Amino acid sequence: MKVFTENGYYEVVYENKCYQFLEFIRLDTICEKTYVTLKNVLTGELFTFDEGKIVKIRRKLFHYQKELRHTK
Repeated sequence: MKVFTENGYYEVVYENKCYQFLEFIRLDTICEKTYVTLKNVLTGELFTFDEGKIVKIRRKLFHYQKELRHTK
């Protein structure tokens, strides 16, 4: 599953539920099944998904803008 090779946050649709703000933790193969573990960066909750049941994966890019202060 090469989609998780890049840093960033992910949105996963799994069994008709959408999970957002996920960060890749690890990929495991057990008995010829692949499982993806992701962590919600806002809540700290860990999720392990069966790769075969993932409907959609989308990588999200978030940009932050530095606050500019005007000096007089």
